Amino acid sequence: MEGLKAATQTDSCDFLLRQKQEDATVRPAPGPSARPHPGAYYYEVIGAERISNGSCPGQDPVRSYNPVPERKCNLLNLDLMPNAFDDEYEGCAEELERDSMPKVLKMETYQNPVFGLAWKRAEKDWDKVKSTLRLPLGFADTFGTAIRVYTTDWPEGNPLYKAFNGNVSSAGRSREHYMEHFHFKALHFYLTRAMQVLRRNSRRRYRTYRGTDGSYEVSEELLRFGRFTSSSLNVEVAKGYNAGLLFEITTCFGVDIHRVSFFPKEREVLIPVAEKFHYVGKRDNIYVMNSTCQLCTYFNCAYLGGEKREVPVCSSG
Repeated sequence: MEGLKAATQTDSCDFLLRQKQEDATVRPAPGPSARPHPGAYYYEVIGAERISNGSCPGQDPVRSYNPVPERKCNLLNLDLMPNAFDDEYEGCAEELERDSMPKVLKMETYQNPVFGLAWKRAEKDWDKVKSTLRLPLGFADTFGTAIRVYTTDWPEGNPLYKAFNGNVSSAGRSREHYMEHFHFKALHFYLTRAMQVLRRNSRRRYRTYRGTDGSYEVSEELLRFGRFTSSSLNVEVAKGYNAGLLFEITTCFGVDIHRVSFFPKEREVLIPVAEKFHYVGKRDNIYVMNSTCQLCTYFNCAYLGGEKREVPVCSSG
């Protein structure tokens, strides 16, 4: 699962993950005759953390469905990740959930056959397991489905969460960019809402671990991961993901999703895009991060017109 593996190493990082037809000059309008065969689509790479030299030539972390050779960038910068899309939907969640996101989900799963199939698979899986779980009041089926989509390793060898997180890390360049080029609006919304409902009224902190085979340069003492960041309560699980180094993370807003996850044995704690951390230092091959216990967002209710702020607004959640 992604969170315990290396963070996707790109930002060449300026690519947009989207569906393309073989002739992608026109995006088809919805309708039976307009929908292309799924084989006509492929995934194009999108960025994650910025690379210290400003480029990441040939990097393909979300390996294309028309594969090209994968190369790794050696050094990744961690800072406040201002281009990440970090909306927490404060004050507009109910309206979006009622009026907008069901339509957005229908459109996005229609226009992206891979996402559409991933959602259907997760939906069926969620229907089978939800009755065995103790869920908080207000935890909608779409929330559970979103977590199952995010935590599964499907499609095998190129799971959807990589494409999704790559988009998240750069979809926040502007509201216009989010509206025009971010094709996982519904998944971002439902995953964010799932985390909010699961952590409601909780002030519990977790010490978690995240394995990575990348190399990092921490350019600021205060930073965000700028994506949904998976970690584990079990350090041995994190080490098992080809980890050349580890993050040791103390999180205030991370959510224990292991009971809802597709892989419960991973003891996963999912950290939100907007959580801000203090970089304590590096101990051997371990980066130590302590949460400031603040969520810092450049966006709020972007789908309903909220523009990007010049500086992030921070709150204690």
